[in-house]
Amino acid sequence: MASMARSGETLMLKILAVHPDVRVIHNLDKEDDLHSVKAFEFIKNFEPKQISRRHKLMQPYHLKRNQIILIKQGVWKHQYPFDGFILSRNPVSIYSSLKAYDKKAEGYDEATNFWFGNVERFKRWLNGIQPEIIEELIAKSPIEQFVDFYNLRMGELLNTDIPIVKYEDLIVNTEDTLRKVCSYIGIQMDDSLLNSHKFYKNGLEGHGQNDLSKPIDASSLHKYKLNVTEEEFNFIKENTLNVHKGYGYELHQGEVNY
Repeated sequence: MASMARSGETLMLKILAVHPDVRVIHNLDKEDDLHSVKAFEFIKNFEPKQISRRHKLMQPYHLKRNQIILIKQGVWKHQYPFDGFILSRNPVSIYSSLKAYDKKAEGYDEATNFWFGNVERFKRWLNGIQPEIIEELIAKSPIEQFVDFYNLRMGELLNTDIPIVKYEDLIVNTEDTLRKVCSYIGIQMDDSLLNSHKFYKNGLEGHGQNDLSKPIDASSLHKYKLNVTEEEFNFIKENTLNVHKGYGYELHQGEVNY
């Protein structure tokens, strides 16, 4: 699943993880254990599209024959061709989510220091994508950092022939969207996907501060209106135009359409 951080990746992983033919091994839980990290680091640099379930790093997962291993590729770049899909989200909502991510952290100040955690995140993320531009990027303002990273990450994916799934479609047209995702990764649709939140303990926190037991909530489509200024909206609109239009988004007078 190729994407950009804060695009609904954990939601998609949570849903697909309950499918009997899918195994998610990284970035679903709040914290990954050591074995999960080792398996992920190995697979993300693994060229073949199949791996033996008897491989020493796969044995703890007790994989079934032909089971799909789903890996989130949100903040790193795979150097080899891969099968799967792109998960997109409109850039205004991604920026809004990043802007609010550290609200509960010590040192957060909405007016002057809301971006402090994202500087270190962009450093880490770029290290797996294009490390030579790290210093140049972090010298810029927060919103400039964002649009540059969005254009780099999502623009590059746009130039592939990998099918695109919109986060917004997942929220408002869940069943049809999941049927498409299943076809993209070569599995049959399973009704469990439509009630995936029921498979998780109440209040269970997953990766990225996500409540895994929470059902799909359409209010996430409009949260950007509470967190993004008109000036920020217009800056994102103008400076990500070619990329967001490529994914089928229209930004107009403070509204995101798709």
